[in-house]
Amino acid sequence: MTNERLSRDERRRLRQADAPYLSQGMTAGNDPRPMGAHLRQIVRLLQDRTSRSPCSDAVGHLTTLYDRSVPPEPNLACHKGCSFCCSQDVTVTAPEAFFVAAAIRNTPTLIAAVLEADATLRNMEAEERLGRILCPLLTEQICSIYASRPLACHAFISVKLQACLDSFVDGKPPQIPMPGAWINLLYSQRMILKAAIRLSGLDDQTYEMTAAVAAILRQDNAETRWLKGEPVFAAVKPDPPIPPQFETGINDMVRYIAPTL
Repeated sequence: MTNERLSRDERRRLRQADAPYLSQGMTAGNDPRPMGAHLRQIVRLLQDRTSRSPCSDAVGHLTTLYDRSVPPEPNLACHKGCSFCCSQDVTVTAPEAFFVAAAIRNTPTLIAAVLEADATLRNMEAEERLGRILCPLLTEQICSIYASRPLACHAFISVKLQACLDSFVDGKPPQIPMPGAWINLLYSQRMILKAAIRLSGLDDQTYEMTAAVAAILRQDNAETRWLKGEPVFAAVKPDPPIPPQFETGINDMVRYIAPTL
């Protein structure tokens, strides 16, 4: 791929070529076309100002892709009502936080729970929270926003219940056995999302979910303002920088896709 931008006709043909990939899952391999198709689609969704929530559309596309792509796991220990792991910090990008906020916008009890949890967690380290303070979005041990949960929640599964009990009940150092294919897909999906955010000229910083969602709920028109470049999360402590190897991969994606937009 050269650095010269494609013509309008070339972009139209590329969009037609992308279409079949958008309804398929992603598999490991060296073919860059599926990644390119989904990355371009997420950029288009983020930049669609006719949508009520461009972030929800973009993240919804990506989480659906994740669920479509992960292989079956016959030894899955997780089940509905099992919420031991829902007592830890969850890392999200801004679009994921807006997706969550949109899902609870009309549910006052959940809004109040998020704001209360944010006040409790604000001065706590992640290690202090682990196994002690449950996610405010749980209702009777069930995720109330299951379809809108962040990528990290989609990917956090266990094949051994005892390991979860050891970590989240007994306070032992977390050693959760998780399928490698699920984790590898999480990393690739996060990289695609971060690349799409950068290609849209937006801030791809990540945050702890409760703090980020609370910041959104406290402000009017937060998503619209963030999409315009306003510092909606200025009061939220950002996560540390991502490892260099992921930063390199994201930059490679951006360079590869930018000329095709």
